Amino acid sequence: MTTELDNLHNEADGENDNNLNPQPENVSESSEKEENKQVEEVQEETISEEIKPESESEILTEMPSEETSSEEFTAEELVEESEEEAIEEEIPFKNYESLPVGVLVGEAKELLKNHQARKLSKHFNQIREAVKKQLEEDEAAKKQAFVEEGGEALDFHYDNPARREFNAVYNDYRKQIDAYYKEQEQSQQQNLTERLQIIDELKSLYQDQNENNSNIFNQFRKLKTRWHNAGSIPKAQAGNVFKTYFHHLDNFYEYLNLNKELRELDFVHNLEVRYSIIKRAEELVQEENVQKALNELQYLHRLWKEEAVPVAEELREPTWQKFKELTNKIHDRKTELGEKVKKEQDENLAKKQEILAQFQQLTENAEKKSHGEWQSSIKKLNTLRENFLAIGRVPKEHNHQTWEAFKNATRDFNHVKNEFYKSLKSDQQQNLEKKQELLKIAKEHADSKDWNNSVQVIKKIQADWKKIGHVPRKYSDSIWKEFKDACNLFFEKYKDRNNQSNQEFEDNFVKKEAFLKEVSEFKPSGNPQQDLNAVNEFNVKWNSMGKVPAAKMSINSDFNKAVGDLVKSFGLSQNEIQDFKMASLVDQIKSGNDGRLLDDEIRKARKTIEELEKEINQLETNVGFFANADQNSPLLKDVYRQIEEKRSRLTDTEIRLRKLHRIDFEEEVNEPESEQNSEETEG
Repeated sequence: MTTELDNLHNEADGENDNNLNPQPENVSESSEKEENKQVEEVQEETISEEIKPESESEILTEMPSEETSSEEFTAEELVEESEEEAIEEEIPFKNYESLPVGVLVGEAKELLKNHQARKLSKHFNQIREAVKKQLEEDEAAKKQAFVEEGGEALDFHYDNPARREFNAVYNDYRKQIDAYYKEQEQSQQQNLTERLQIIDELKSLYQDQNENNSNIFNQFRKLKTRWHNAGSIPKAQAGNVFKTYFHHLDNFYEYLNLNKELRELDFVHNLEVRYSIIKRAEELVQEENVQKALNELQYLHRLWKEEAVPVAEELREPTWQKFKELTNKIHDRKTELGEKVKKEQDENLAKKQEILAQFQQLTENAEKKSHGEWQSSIKKLNTLRENFLAIGRVPKEHNHQTWEAFKNATRDFNHVKNEFYKSLKSDQQQNLEKKQELLKIAKEHADSKDWNNSVQVIKKIQADWKKIGHVPRKYSDSIWKEFKDACNLFFEKYKDRNNQSNQEFEDNFVKKEAFLKEVSEFKPSGNPQQDLNAVNEFNVKWNSMGKVPAAKMSINSDFNKAVGDLVKSFGLSQNEIQDFKMASLVDQIKSGNDGRLLDDEIRKARKTIEELEKEINQLETNVGFFANADQNSPLLKDVYRQIEEKRSRLTDTEIRLRKLHRIDFEEEVNEPESEQNSEETEG
């Protein structure tokens, strides 16, 4: 019992399809023949749904012949094989002619990876023809271009990596096919030996005398099971082997009819098989996967014909009616399967129509697209095409229309894309001329020593280079290499220039360090004006020594502090010190012709004036809140004091700003006293 149920499950999963052998019914017992006949017709009913008999007796319209010829066997064998193929999952075809070579190679790999090679003959033939056609067209186009460029046709050599890659996949496919047929041949020879052995053992069952009927019956059931699972044999011997088997099977049943005890044991066994089939059919009524239930039901009818006849007369019709009832229930679920398939196909149609709409968007505003945008569109198109092909079937009435729309959308996109790249050739030639001009400029500045100017020029032409766009492919690498080498040559020299400057800055630091020591040791003469002139000369000399490394800039602060302390030791008033500092600043700016320092000082003075004016306005506003306050209030007095101090600073800063504005790099620096007198006169 367990064996039959296991076989039922395995058959639905496709595990036993290759082990089933066609067994035309040819038994001498009339009841057995009737049973086989009715099951055959019900099996046809499970496929076509054209005949639905009400009783087992209604089907018995014709008795099968006593003998089965080899020709009849071959025809039934083909029917059996076609039924097995019908329940195998169909491998969908694609429009391989519209796919590029790279995609075709990928398709071939995926097919070989996911399916048995023996099922892929038509697929690989179509893919091979599509690859061959495209490679021949590509070869012809490239050969023509080679000749047009001045080459000799005999010198042309065509090599495409895709051809080698496809040949490797196709050779792998052929090897798998050869291995399959070799394995089939060996398997069939083994099966032939097994079937001949079964025939000999069957013959011995009724020819050799045996007192143990139960043992004969058990051996007979085992032989039938072995015959059922023996597998296919070479077709050249199939007719004679099956004819011989059924001949001895008829003889055994004649022997069986003479032995009532064996006949009853056979009835009991067959009835158990029927019950197991009915039980499995009841489970299939509840099976969620309708297609799986229909596939397995087909196998159950075959099993009924081969393993479940004959049974006792009183049980034959009831068991058959029960099985037929369950068969009808399972077939009624075909409508459910059809609705499910239709829903899935409608969803697939909606998905494909959405992708087709996205195809149209890719070709919109084509004339405004750049090369980069076209490359992005091409990637999107490939993704959309893969998604389209991955979607399942659509309703049959929309299939042709949808496929034509897909081909037309792809063709339109490629047409617009090709037109763009044809026009792009003239643009690329213009881009080449522009880049050649930039290359010329880069070479002119590669050896320049005008660092500040040349570095700006090189940076600018590098930015311009990026904006120009593509040039013809055959010039792309060479012109870019020349341009890059020229720019790199300049920047290498520019970097070395910084190294030279760093050494100069170190030398300047050493000089300033020695000079700072000299300033620190200066002894005033007692004549303030003479000492101020000496300090002024210190400033001029310090500035003339140049810059120092950034990490050692603090030496300038040390110098300013030393000079400040020195001036304070001269016994001058605060105003005289400020006038001196201002005069020193003016001398520093004019002697160094330092416009940037002048701008910085003017900006600082303006900012200070702005801040002081805001603070004075705020303080005067605050005074308004003390209108009724005592004028001797300490708080009010402090506010008035702050206002006077800030006004004084404001006046000094405004004078400082006016002096900065009057600096002329072409005039001599006026004496501090003259500047002061001038300011007083203006006031």
